[in-house]
Amino acid sequence: MPNTIIDERLQALGVTKNYKGYHKLKLVIELALEDEEKLYSVSKNLYQPIAEKCGCSAGSISRNIRTVIDNIWKNNYHNLCVIAGLKLTEKPTVTQFISLLVANVQRSSMASAV
Repeated sequence: MPNTIIDERLQALGVTKNYKGYHKLKLVIELALEDEEKLYSVSKNLYQPIAEKCGCSAGSISRNIRTVIDNIWKNNYHNLCVIAGLKLTEKPTVTQFISLLVANVQRSSMASAV
């Protein structure tokens, strides 16, 4: 179920599978959903394992997600605020963005389980 919710949220934000960062962001969110404490050290606990799995650097993971955030901020600000549950006054950092998506997926998963 969380996989479907992640796909739905990303699509609502205009992030489609043709984005280079789509699959990497999805993997990062899945890892963070397994253990929220991984959000305390994103580079070590999220980027590095995904980078090893994808055969790239941790820096490229972060860069790809920043590009996704830039596009969302320009083109889907309203949907981002809806998913965040508040009006954002600044573009979120990569870590903030991941945290927002993780929280939204968790809320959606709990709501659909009821």
